Amino acid sequence: MKQGLRDVLLAFIAAGSGIRAQNDADEAAVRKVPQAFAEAWATRDAHQLAKTMAEDVDFVNVGAVWLHGRSDFERYHARLLSGRFGEATLTPLETAVRFLRPDLAVLHWSWRIQGDRGEDRMLRNPRLGMFTMIVEKRGGAWLVVVAQNTNQIAGPNPELEGIKSPITFPKVEEKP
Repeated sequence: MKQGLRDVLLAFIAAGSGIRAQNDADEAAVRKVPQAFAEAWATRDAHQLAKTMAEDVDFVNVGAVWLHGRSDFERYHARLLSGRFGEATLTPLETAVRFLRPDLAVLHWSWRIQGDRGEDRMLRNPRLGMFTMIVEKRGGAWLVVVAQNTNQIAGPNPELEGIKSPITFPKVEEKP
């Protein structure tokens, strides 16, 4: 009887460690999404960039433009990366992951961009911002199903006194 109880307890412990290992692997995979995004950006490969998105993605850019679906996401970014953002570098800074379910997570990541141009084609100052993404494991791959991209607004914010954000921004030097 004691042997049977011991075997059941060992099975639970083994199963628990297997679940933990899978969660660690999944968290590592989710944490790679910003890097995959930035690598595709660096090569100006909108098709590769779109592969990080689900077929039915809802993507809101920093200009509050809502793109629905991978094909519109790809078309928009192909134009952007061959145009005003053709020389821009995108650098992921910090990443935070929170699992809602084993196959669904919220991914926050801060970024720095430099070398992009405004609608007037003038070089813009470097910017910081943050992505909020909902990523889902589909067919073994972690894909972005919802994304909101936001520019950081620099400057004092007295309402934040005593509050620490999980992701903070470095200081950016503005060009005169």
